[in-house]
Amino acid sequence: RILDEEVNPGVAAHGGRVSLVDVLAGGRVVVEFGGGCQGCGMADLTLREGVAATLRRALPEITEVLDSTDHEAGATPYHPR
Repeated sequence: RILDEEVNPGVAAHGGRVSLVDVLAGGRVVVEFGGGCQGCGMADLTLREGVAATLRRALPEITEVLDSTDHEAGATPYHPR
């Protein structure tokens, strides 16, 4: 719900989306970037400052957010003009 309501509206402006892949032991969460976020040079910053920060604020038990995206396969990454 947090990804859909708080994270994805922001990344949708760049043609992207973030999906939950898995919840692992120890409070670790695995996400995947898609659309314009897959292959974008700012994906690491978005993960750290946007996705992880938002998830931890809402769910303090989250200890780590991992990105499982194959960024090399991104066909249409967002590039601001």
